[in-house]
This record gives sequence, structure tokens and C-alpha cells, in this order.
Amino acid sequence: MHTASRIAAILTLLAAGGLHAAEADTGAPAAAPLTMQQAVDKALAQRPGEVMGTDRERKNGREAWEVEIRDANGQEWELYYAIDDGSLLYEERD
Repeated sequence: MHTASRIAAILTLLAAGGLHAAEADTGAPAAAPLTMQQAVDKALAQRPGEVMGTDRERKNGREAWEVEIRDANGQEWELYYAIDDGSLLYEERD
């Protein structure tokens, strides 16, 4: 395929929504969403203790995993991790 034909094919896919701009530029697929287990692992690394529960919620306008932990001192914590990139969105002590 000639260079001009390749460019035209890529532009056609982009216009049709077949490729995301980031994929077209880097060739890398988008990052996989954060799983509940990954969120639990992150929360326990940050606040060791017993997991009391998990839930999928919206926090700061983003889809997030909420992980509730009770630490060794009996304090309860809620940590929220963004599903799209795994970042900590919010943490609070109950």
C-alpha cells in the first residue's frame, strides 16, 4: 500500500471512530480499566487493615471504586480510585 493510501485509510478510520486519536499516534491501546481487585490492592497498600466493603460509585464526576477499610486501630477509611486510570480521587476517615 502506498503512503498516501495508508494515510487515507487511517483518516477514514479516525473519522468513522474506528481508532482513537491516542491509538493512531502511538499505536498503543488505551489502558485497561482498574478492576475491583486492583483497587482493593491499592487501598490495602495505602491503608493496611481489613476490607469492610467495596462499591462502584461516582466521585468528583468520575467512575470510581470505593474501598472501605478498618485499620489496626479500629479506624474506618473510605478510599476512592478512578476506574479509568487508577488514581486516588479521595480518601476520608469515618
